[in-house]
Amino acid sequence: MDFFEEQALARRRTVRLVLLFAVAVVGIVVAVYFLAMVFYGTAATDVVYPHDGVGSRASSFWNPSVLLFALGSTTTVIGLGSLYKTAQLRDGGRAVALSLGGRKVDPDSAKLEERRLLNVVEEMAIASGVPVPEVYVLDRESGINAFAAGNTTSDAVIGVTHGTLQRLRRDELQGVIAHEFSHILNGDSRINIRAIGLLHGIFLLALIGRFLIHGSMRSRRKNGGGVALLGLGLLAIGSIGVFFGRMIQSSVSRQREFLADASAVQFTRDTDGLVGALKKIGGVAPRSFLSTPQADQASHIFFSDAIRRMRLFAGLFRTHPPLGERIRKLEPMWDGEFPEVALPDIADGMSTPPDAPDYEPSALAEVPTEKSVTQAIAHIGSPRPAQIAFARSLHGALPEFWIHAAHQVPMAQAMVFGLLIAQDEVLRGTELIRVAELTDGPTADLTLRFHSEAGDRSSAEKIALVDVAIATLRNLPVDEYERFVAVVDALTQSDGRIDLFEYTLSRMIQRHLRRSFDGAGPTPLQFRSLPALVPDARVLIATLARVGGRTEEQAQRAFRRGLRTLHIMESAGAILASGECTLAAVDRALERYDAAAPALKRDLMVACAATVMADDHVTDREVELIRAIGDALDCPVPPFVPSK
Repeated sequence: MDFFEEQALARRRTVRLVLLFAVAVVGIVVAVYFLAMVFYGTAATDVVYPHDGVGSRASSFWNPSVLLFALGSTTTVIGLGSLYKTAQLRDGGRAVALSLGGRKVDPDSAKLEERRLLNVVEEMAIASGVPVPEVYVLDRESGINAFAAGNTTSDAVIGVTHGTLQRLRRDELQGVIAHEFSHILNGDSRINIRAIGLLHGIFLLALIGRFLIHGSMRSRRKNGGGVALLGLGLLAIGSIGVFFGRMIQSSVSRQREFLADASAVQFTRDTDGLVGALKKIGGVAPRSFLSTPQADQASHIFFSDAIRRMRLFAGLFRTHPPLGERIRKLEPMWDGEFPEVALPDIADGMSTPPDAPDYEPSALAEVPTEKSVTQAIAHIGSPRPAQIAFARSLHGALPEFWIHAAHQVPMAQAMVFGLLIAQDEVLRGTELIRVAELTDGPTADLTLRFHSEAGDRSSAEKIALVDVAIATLRNLPVDEYERFVAVVDALTQSDGRIDLFEYTLSRMIQRHLRRSFDGAGPTPLQFRSLPALVPDARVLIATLARVGGRTEEQAQRAFRRGLRTLHIMESAGAILASGECTLAAVDRALERYDAAAPALKRDLMVACAATVMADDHVTDREVELIRAIGDALDCPVPPFVPSK
C-alpha cells in the first residue's frame, strides 16, 4: 500500500462523493417534481400550438412553476439539512461517537477490558506515528462492531461496541483496530464523515416523515390523521432520497473494506486475528447490527454491516462486502462454518504476547542505520509488524508515572513543558521562572522533575509520550488551551537559537491541538509541481544540513545530497547561511509544503532523510527529527526499528 498514492486517491474520492451527491439531488428534484404533478392533478394542461394559435387539451408533464417549486423546496431542505449536520460534525470523530451513543473511555480506566483496548490503540498509534485517538465504547450495543471517524489524525476517534470488548481476544481486537487505523491513515475516515454530513440532507425528508408518523400515532388530537398523511407523503418522497443515499454509502465504502482488511494483515502479520473477529461476527447474535437509529446514516463507517437490510436490495445497498467474501480473501480454504462464540478471558493478552519480537526502546539511542531510516520512510502511513512489536515494547517500557501523567490534563501539560525546556542550566532557570509566572509554582516544579527524568529517554520515547499526551490535551478548556500554547511558544523562543527537534515537537503538538480546537480540516491543495516550492525545499534541507554540529564542509555535503535527491541542484543555488535558517523561515516552508500534492511531500521526506544521513554519524535525535517534520506535513512516519 502506497500512502501517498492513497492520499491522492482520497482527494479524488472526495470529488466523486460530491458529484454523486449532486446527481442524487437532481434525481430527488425530478422525483419530487413528478410526484407534485400527480398530486396537484396538473398532468393534463392546456398547450397552445404555435402553428394554429388555438389552445388544445393535451397530456404534458411540463410545468415550470411546479419545477421551480420542486427545485427550491428540495434543495432548501437538503441544503439546510446537510449544512446543519456538517456543522454538528465540526468536532470531527468525537461528534460522530457521541451521536451514536458513545461513552469516552477514561485513559486511566481500571477495567481490564478497557485497559486492554486502550493499550492496543496506543500501541497502534505509536507504531503508525500519529497522535493517539480518543476511544469510545457503545455500551448499549451487544453485537461485534467498531468504527473510526475524524477529519484528520488530529481529531480522529476509535469506537467499539460493548460486544467487541466482551467477545474478542487480544489478537482479534488488534486486527479490528488495525483495520480502523487503516481507514484513518488512508483518509477514508475523512470521506466517511463528509458523507454523513451530506447524506443527512438527503435522508432528512424521510426522517421528518417518520417523526410525524410516530408523533401522530402517539397523539390523541383530532388532526392526527392529517399529520400522519403528511408524514406518509414526506416518507414516500424521502424514500427516494434514502435510495440514492444508500447507493452513495455503498459506493464510498464497499471496496475500501477489502483494502483495510489487507492493510490490517500487513500491520500485524496475523491473519488469524482479523479472520477470527470476522468469523465471530457471523457466529453471534445479533451479529454486528446496532440498535441506535443513528446507525442508519453512519452505517458506512463501521467495521461490518451495522443495519439489517431487505433481502431484495441487500446486494445493491450493501456498504460492506459479505462476511464470507472477506474471510475467503484472507483464508481461501475456509469451510464456510461460523463458530459458536463463548466469552473469552478478558485478561487474555494483557501483556506482550510471548512470540512477539522483543525490541528494547534504548536501541534507538544507538546509531541508527540507513536501512532502518529508509524502511521507515518507505512505510509512511503503513507500519509493519516490526514497528508494531517495537511500539508495544516501547509502550510497555515507559514508566508508569509518565503514562499516568500523559493521561492527566494538568500533568500532561507539565510533561510537555519538561520535554521542551533548555539543557543549559542558566537558560533553564529563566524558563522555569517563566513557566511559574504563566502557570503556578507546582507546575514549574513538576516541569523540572519531568525534564530531569527525560534526560535518559530516547527521542522515540519522547515522541511516543507526546502522541499519548495529545489525546489528553484535547480536553483542555479553551482558556487553559490558550495559556498552554503561550507557555509552549515562550519555551520555544526563549533563547533565540534554533533547536529544530524541540521546535518541530512543539509545532506538532500545537498543530494537532489547533485542528482539534478550531475544527480545521486538512490543508487545501495548492502546489502540484516542484518549481514553486524550490525556495521552501532549500530552507528545509539547508536547516537540516546545519543541525547536529556539522562543520561547514559537512553541511554543504549534506545539503548537496538532499538537492540531488530532489533533482534541483541547478535551481537551488548555494547553501543558506546559518542566519537564514531561522524558525520563522522553517515555519513558512513547512506551511507551504503542507499544501503540496502527496507526491511532492514524499519526495521531500526522502530528500530530508538523505540530508540527515549524509555523514557517517547519525543520532537518534536527527532521525526522529524526520518523523517530526513528517507529522507537520501529514506524513506519519513509523518508528525507526533497528534491523535484526
